[in-house]
Amino acid sequence: MDTSAMERLKSRCKEIRILYIEDDEVTRKYTHSILSEFFDSIDVASDGQHAYDLFIDAELAIPALGLSCESQSRRYNLVITDIKMPKFDGIALIAKIRKICKETAIIVTSAHNDVEYLIETIRLGVDGYILKPIEFDQLFDSLASTVETILLKEERRAYTSSLKQTIVLQQSALEEQLHTDALTKLSNKNTLDSILSHIQPVEVPSLFLINIDRFKNYNKLYGIEVGNQILKEFAHHLKEVATSMCYSVFRVSSNEFAMLHLDTELNPEKIYEDINQTLELLNGIAIKVEGLNEKILIHISMGVTFDQENLFNKAFTALDFAKQSGKSFVVYTSNLDETESLANDFYWQDVIADTLDKDNVVPFFQPICNKEGEIIKYEALIRIKTKDKLEQEQYVSPYYFLDIARRTRQYDSLSHKMIEKVLELMVTHPTVTFSINISFRDMLNKEIRDLLRSKMEAFRAQNQAINLVFEVVESEKTTDLNTVKNFLKYIKYEEAPIAIDDFGTGYSNFSHVMQLDPAYIKIDGSLIQEIDTSEKTRLLVQGIISFAKALHVKTIAEYVHSQTIFDQLVEMGVDEFQGYYIGEPWLELPCRP
Repeated sequence: MDTSAMERLKSRCKEIRILYIEDDEVTRKYTHSILSEFFDSIDVASDGQHAYDLFIDAELAIPALGLSCESQSRRYNLVITDIKMPKFDGIALIAKIRKICKETAIIVTSAHNDVEYLIETIRLGVDGYILKPIEFDQLFDSLASTVETILLKEERRAYTSSLKQTIVLQQSALEEQLHTDALTKLSNKNTLDSILSHIQPVEVPSLFLINIDRFKNYNKLYGIEVGNQILKEFAHHLKEVATSMCYSVFRVSSNEFAMLHLDTELNPEKIYEDINQTLELLNGIAIKVEGLNEKILIHISMGVTFDQENLFNKAFTALDFAKQSGKSFVVYTSNLDETESLANDFYWQDVIADTLDKDNVVPFFQPICNKEGEIIKYEALIRIKTKDKLEQEQYVSPYYFLDIARRTRQYDSLSHKMIEKVLELMVTHPTVTFSINISFRDMLNKEIRDLLRSKMEAFRAQNQAINLVFEVVESEKTTDLNTVKNFLKYIKYEEAPIAIDDFGTGYSNFSHVMQLDPAYIKIDGSLIQEIDTSEKTRLLVQGIISFAKALHVKTIAEYVHSQTIFDQLVEMGVDEFQGYYIGEPWLELPCRP
């Protein structure tokens, strides 16, 4: 026998526990003496019943007592059993053991070389079969093989256990990431959403949505790292305040936090007390940030709701209103709900997108006449062609979509398409004068400027007269003379006649407006509508007309809706006229090219 092999086996067997069963005392002592050379932990039984009791105690009693994993490791790793024994034999013992544990290694020792016994032990899944009398080499070989199998299973079991533990830890970490904000360690919006979705009918929630005002300015001034420190410090103070009032606290976005309390009854007085206490403790709080000499003063806005449905959206609506109105807090009411308005916005954004895809931007033309009633030019007015709910074709006024378009990039595409189509008509109608609305946003739009420039150059190359008036809406930007001059210079149409649209309302500043050297002043339609019913309005219109004549600027009256108004305006000295009395906007030009 190789000594090194024996030493290697001894070293491998130290942690293995054996149950050895043999009814013959001589054989038992002999074999036990050999086994003791290799194993430190050996229990011996002389019959099947005793052996079964020992196995049961080790296998089942220890887990039931709730002992540690170290104690549980005292289960038997290996059973070596005789077959012929009193009370019940080895085959019966193996069968009982296999019902309890299929993993325990088993070696059978027997003086019988019976095929029936051999087949039965194979069926029961034994790991070795040793014939008596036991020879050392045979025992050694069987032990060596079985021990290796046991240790491989233990290694696999340990690996599996470690893997499971790693998975549990990773799942725990992922769960924490899913429900905990990494920066502030507060619960995040996922947690808040989960709680809100499980509110019971008997529970009355109070939700405060809190925004750090102008937080992006801190990031701009001090950098992201300092901004993060501010958030962490604020979260710490917020948690203290919320906890003291029995509120749960959450970070829901960059600089927005939430406080939530669930009660069994609605108590508005208590809620308003909580609001005031939160503001008193947090609004204007001074936060010290490492690395900065000065303290950062934090101001907050709050949106509050205690409804049971759509809590977060309602609190967000209230918060948005608080920020817009400059209030420290706003409690949600149905009057604040913008859902219908937002739905309308989304509807028209879809309509505009479809219009642009299908090239359904359409110019309508409204005539402008002189005192004699002769049509001298046309204002081009934008319309979009679409279908109504009954799938009937319709042309939609900008009243419904232009403000929405201005809040998106869709406006730029609409305006570009509208100007492009008017310029195309100037090619086919060279003797007609067109008037188009152009905003300062259009003047700064490179694509529109390039479009106009290329068309102006083309007209000049063909010796075609350029009969185009730009109508500029009177606003606070109308005084930006350089924008207008640079625009006209860029498009190579510096002599373009400018009309100040909607004059007489809004931002009237005569001296600044006149710096644009306009060719026309279009008197706002709201004034014209009241000219025959309001003496003050009539005097204002007369003043505008006199002012324009003194500067040799022509006046155009909008919203001329009757013969009476037309005659009165002629008498007052208005030069040109536009409105439904003169002509409605039409898709087709009523004049010939």
